Amino acid sequence: MAEPQPQPLVCVFLKLPPSPQSVPRIHEIAWNVFLPQLDRLNDAFEAAQITHLSPEAKKIWLDARRSAAKKMSYLRDVTYLNYDAAGKFLAFVEASHLGRNNSKAYDTFQTGVYHAIRKTRTAQEVLLKFREDIRIVVNQITTLISDNGKDVSSFTSESSQSMLEIATAVEECNAILEGHREELEEVQRQKLDENDNPPSEAEFQMVEEKWLMFRKSSGAAEYRWQVLEETMQEPKDNDKPPTTSNNPTTPAMPTNSSKRPRVPFWRKFFRHVSSCFSVEKFVR
Repeated sequence: MAEPQPQPLVCVFLKLPPSPQSVPRIHEIAWNVFLPQLDRLNDAFEAAQITHLSPEAKKIWLDARRSAAKKMSYLRDVTYLNYDAAGKFLAFVEASHLGRNNSKAYDTFQTGVYHAIRKTRTAQEVLLKFREDIRIVVNQITTLISDNGKDVSSFTSESSQSMLEIATAVEECNAILEGHREELEEVQRQKLDENDNPPSEAEFQMVEEKWLMFRKSSGAAEYRWQVLEETMQEPKDNDKPPTTSNNPTTPAMPTNSSKRPRVPFWRKFFRHVSSCFSVEKFVR
């Protein structure tokens, strides 16, 4: 007779974290769809400029790229606020497990989750604005370069395909962010006291592991948001030799050995949070 299978552990008190796959997927879409489609639009525009020169259209396009790059910072913010909220929730779990007064840790994590929810909602709105801005800019450029009845069918065809790709990717990102926000809202329902359902040792251990995994998936070393923003700001230069990377699955990061690398704010943020919070191993 087959031995009975162990029953899956059910959390009776502590909340589990959101899926650790949400932000990596959004980061992937930003690199593999948003950036390439902006480059595709740029190539189509440059080709049209050969026979339909328009300095005004050029300025509009450059401004649009810089604006698009800035919008990526809202996706980056979702990442590091996830990291911050995870650290604060782990502090609450630790205080609860050790029997300390956990009311302060509870209030702190609730504040962190609240800000993560707000930032996620803002990121959704910004992505919709990103899609709409690209559509408006393409229409403006089409009007400018087609002055006097000039044929711009090639630009129109390419830009239409790119806008469709961007719109589809925005819809996917927004759906992911919506699910992520709902998961954060579920975490926000965490109660302060366990009442008649104190967590078991196994629950503490499993929840700790899940939140540590989520925290790691939101770490600064996992993403290249800053590089994405910098790359997106300016059109690619096809005359420059391609950069190489030791990691073939990650977009290549430009290097400059003659200058001291600038440490972006978000990386300083992660270092600060890591130095201020260290999760002790729970007593088993």
